[in-house]
Formats: sequence, C-alpha cells, structure tokens
Amino acid sequence: MYIKHKIYEEDINSIVNENLSWEKLAGKTLLLTGATGLIGTLLVDVLMKKNIGLKIYAAGRNEKIAQERFADYFNDKNFEFIRLNVNEPIDKDFRADFIIHAASNSHNFLFATDPVNTITANILGVNNLLKFAVKSKAERVMYLSSGEVYGKNLNDEDIFDESYCGYIDCNTIRAGYPESKRASEALCQAYINQYGLDVVIVRPCRIYGASMRLDDSKAMSEFIKNGIRGEDIILKSQGLPKFSFCYGADCVSGILYCLLKGKCGEAYNISDSSKILSLREIAEYISSLAGRKVVIELPSEIQAKGFSKSLNAILDNKKLRGLGWTPKDDTYSGVKKTIEILKDKLQVL
Repeated sequence: MYIKHKIYEEDINSIVNENLSWEKLAGKTLLLTGATGLIGTLLVDVLMKKNIGLKIYAAGRNEKIAQERFADYFNDKNFEFIRLNVNEPIDKDFRADFIIHAASNSHNFLFATDPVNTITANILGVNNLLKFAVKSKAERVMYLSSGEVYGKNLNDEDIFDESYCGYIDCNTIRAGYPESKRASEALCQAYINQYGLDVVIVRPCRIYGASMRLDDSKAMSEFIKNGIRGEDIILKSQGLPKFSFCYGADCVSGILYCLLKGKCGEAYNISDSSKILSLREIAEYISSLAGRKVVIELPSEIQAKGFSKSLNAILDNKKLRGLGWTPKDDTYSGVKKTIEILKDKLQVL
C-alpha cells in the first residue's frame, strides 16, 4: 500500500467493503493508465487489497515513481508495471478484459506550458486505448473525462448535470484541455457505435487526496501543501468562484460503481454536493487548521493562462447516486484527512 497511515487504510477498506459486483473482475485482467497518479494509485491499492485474482497492468512512463508507489506489489503475480506512452500505438502481447484510461495532463501549469501533450494525451491516447480494446475484445473500457467539458457556466446559478453544455473559447491555450476531453468523449461514442465496444465515461470534478503528487499545481493541492508546511495560504485571485470538489477515496469509489454498474455510453459526474465552497472559503479553512492566514498574490502570466475561466463550476451527482454510490467525506473532512495523512508521511510539521 502506498501510504502507511490508519486513515488511508480505513479509506481503502471502506471502498473494498462496498456492495459491488466484484466477481465481474475476478480472474480478469485490467490495464490502468495513469497508474501512478492520485486516482490511479488509490485504484491499485483498492484492487490489490480486494485480492480477487485480478491481474493489474499498471501503465506509466516512469518506473522509478511506480516502484515507489507500488513497492508492496512490484513482485506480486497479480501486478505488473508496463512502460507505456499513450500517444504511441499500443503493441503489447497481453489481453485486457477491462481498461481504465486515467492518463492525462490535469495540472493548470501544464495546460499552459505543455499544451500540445495535453491535447494529444487525450485525443491520441484515447484512440490508441480504444484500438487496443477492440483488439483485446475488452469487456469494458472506462474513460476518465473531466467536469471541465461543461465549459463556462452560462448563468451564475447553473448546476452542471450530464446534459449541460457551456461555453468554451476554443481559440485559447487553456481550451486545449476541455476541448480535447470533449473530443475524446465523442471518440468513445464513435467506437461504441462502429465497433460495438462497451465504454462508460466518468467526469470527475476537482479531486484531491493524500496520493496526490507533490508537484501538483492545482489550487487545492497548493493550499494543502501550504497548510502542511505551516505557511500562509496563497490565493492567486480573490477566490470567489465556487467549484465542486471530491475527496480521492470517494472519487475512486465512484469510478468503481460506474465500472461495475454504469451503463454503456453514459457519462457520470463524480462530485461531493454537500459542501459547495468558494476557493477563498477553502483557503480560510486550511489556514485555520495551520494557524496561518490567507495571502492574495497576483499570478504570473503563465499561471494565469492555465486558470479556468469558469465563474462557478458545480456538478450535479444525482445520476451517480442512482447507482447506489454515496460520498463519505465532504470538503471539510476530506481536506482534514488529507492534511493529517500527509503531515505524518512527510514529517514536515
């Protein structure tokens, strides 16, 4: 298990004990891209803990990071790390019964500094995975899209359900991420209709948790790192927009509900709807835990290019709840858990 901490292990056990059709995965093979990311790491820990004879092919580009994250499993017969660049055709000699595509640039900084790879990892990467799925005669493919596909809300009070479609100015650097996610979803629908592939789509909101990378540049991650280090919380704006967030363990639980219970061709929002807070309110909460204050700093030109232009982005989760899923943590409890786990792991406070 990546993190040896009581809270983290309790989260993993909570997901393992969910009333799901785990038998669908028993004795099967799963290709997971983005395996060393926040979500991928949690997924591997859950599925290895479940111990149902599922063989996991954990795909990534950096074996050193994989060895760190999956030290407990690296020599396990049901785990295998494979070096994979999703932008290139997949020429592997194994069959994948299930595929979860979670590899993507998802940091604001990368949207501005690596826009080409941001787009190609989504569009080319999805196409390569779907081609491999057809070749493998995969039972199901799951594509991790994003709540960013909804674009800018047309009215301040709008809530994004799965049919919402807001405005995106495609003639900007920042548009590369949401537009390529939209195109990738369309590609999934094309493979469903042309090749009879079974594909389900999830649209996570802003996800955070203890398995995040320490170079994660998303606002929530930066706030948490500031809090852990006992620093003032840095806001790069007035922090007025309200966004949906979701604790990593709840996100992974939602993904598994969709993988095992979702309907082919459908998209499902993953979000916590119980605590809708502004960025400033979140920053103030974390600063109160750290005994520090909130400081507003103007972003650099590059940072500003990567920021979302949405005034509010609140995702409705009724459709996912209809599958029986319920989030266990709101933003307050999830953030507090994350700080407690990382504080212990990093020993910086």
